[in-house]
Amino acid sequence: MTRYTRDDSRLIFNPARQKAFLSLRETLAETYGLPGISEKGFRDLWLLKMGDDGTTIADGWYCPPPRGTAVLFGERITFDSLRNEYNWSGDTMIDWHSDLLYAYASPVDRTSGRIGDTSVTLYFGPNTAVSDHIRRCHDAVMDVFESLGKAQTAGALFDLSREIFLRHRLRDCVISRTDSAPSNLGHTFPKLESVPADGILSEEDIRMISTSRRFINTNADWEFTDGLQFTVEPQLMSYDDESLPQITQHYVVRYEAGVFTVCNDIDIILADYDQI
Repeated sequence: MTRYTRDDSRLIFNPARQKAFLSLRETLAETYGLPGISEKGFRDLWLLKMGDDGTTIADGWYCPPPRGTAVLFGERITFDSLRNEYNWSGDTMIDWHSDLLYAYASPVDRTSGRIGDTSVTLYFGPNTAVSDHIRRCHDAVMDVFESLGKAQTAGALFDLSREIFLRHRLRDCVISRTDSAPSNLGHTFPKLESVPADGILSEEDIRMISTSRRFINTNADWEFTDGLQFTVEPQLMSYDDESLPQITQHYVVRYEAGVFTVCNDIDIILADYDQI
């Protein structure tokens, strides 16, 4: 019987993800409320903390954007693809009283070679419609997790997620240049066969990781196997109010011995800033 559980420690099965999350939380704690914080400034501080102990290749595999990382503020968080140069981190400053923040990183663990992508959208303003929208997005993703085990293949999980999002009056706006399908729910987390000793990913390393992923889309016929890690990372928008922002809440799931375990680390950050 397939079961679903949450990772109460939030951090147990993906070291690169753990480092990305902890360093993001620390970066937020150090910068929150300060004037003059730019997208590039926040990104660079996050990368510095992510790579500070040598366990993680912080300059990630998903490149472009530069350094495999993206931080966007304000209206820029409703983006199409981070590959596009106009969506790279720039000089835009955050207003901690009213803005949204989107943060994404794609580090690699230097021991296992496993990728550890993480991303989240946060809101710091007083608009209750936006706050309610974020909570509705979170509720919808939690409903997807509750449905794990009902789908035998990745394609079936994708189709089930679409039904769930529609019930919440949401639509997923993920755009991927490397997926054969126009939209997806997430993808598997592959590992490098050989981790570069100098901690610098080559173009071949980046290509190998990118092409080794299997996407969760309507055409996916692959089944969940022991040891598999995959993301659930919809980019959700409201069907009923186009003025509401695109919201990303990025989770990692492991399948082992009939049990799906969700790494729900970003819920800590969402709770830190009263998002859930």
